[in-house]
Amino acid sequence: MTFISFVVMVTKASVIDRVFARVPARFLKFSIVGGSGVIVNMGMLYFLTEFAGFYYLASSLIAIEVSILCNFVLNDLWTWGDKKHQTKKRYLERMARYNLSAAASGFLGNFVIMTVLTEAGGLQYLLSNFIGIGVGILLNYFLNDRWTYKAAMKL
Repeated sequence: MTFISFVVMVTKASVIDRVFARVPARFLKFSIVGGSGVIVNMGMLYFLTEFAGFYYLASSLIAIEVSILCNFVLNDLWTWGDKKHQTKKRYLERMARYNLSAAASGFLGNFVIMTVLTEAGGLQYLLSNFIGIGVGILLNYFLNDRWTYKAAMKL
């Protein structure tokens, strides 16, 4: 079984309803996409810092934005695919809203936490980044569910 077929099988409503009856299917999809974003973010942060020679704070800002863009594409196609209107203008509006909400939660929940934990707490930057990502997850979901895609439905 391939990874994609496994994800498709797991995210079918009947499987989700049975296995995760109390967790909304949309949040599960968001979490799976978010997991891929964690990999993109952590990988970019590590690569830019350790191999490209960027200062870890600059690497973090770039890694956050790259993961935001990757997550937007996946969330738009899959997590909130039932709510989109497929015009170029609406797509760009959703992308702008998603980027603003994810950047806000990414900056507050990722960059600030990582900086404080690394600079003041003495934690290694990758561990601090991972903790920071965790802080921003619920805020990011809430902002996207209540603003990005709710507003897209009204357009």
